[in-house]
Amino acid sequence: MKPYKVKHVPTGLYYQPHRHRGSNVSKRGKIYETATHGLSSAFKYAKRYPDKEGYQKFTLRVAQDGTIHKQFKDTFVWTKCSWAYNEVMADTLLTDWILEEI
Repeated sequence: MKPYKVKHVPTGLYYQPHRHRGSNVSKRGKIYETATHGLSSAFKYAKRYPDKEGYQKFTLRVAQDGTIHKQFKDTFVWTKCSWAYNEVMADTLLTDWILEEI
């Protein structure tokens, strides 16, 4: 399999795995070399349950007032995370994400 990144087409941001806190998108992203990536299970459930709205979304998490949040403040509907300090989240459609070969 060729190396690839998971890209959110409307914004140009890339998925990156994160630990307990932190953003799960960035301008550089992570390069994957296997078929499994951070959104692979979300893609699988979206195909399996096409009529369920909850399975058709992916949640972005970024630092409140961070670079990405400031740049896309008007693009998404951001809500505060109740379990993470200084973090906001927004829902995106899974159909907006693609696998971009490098």
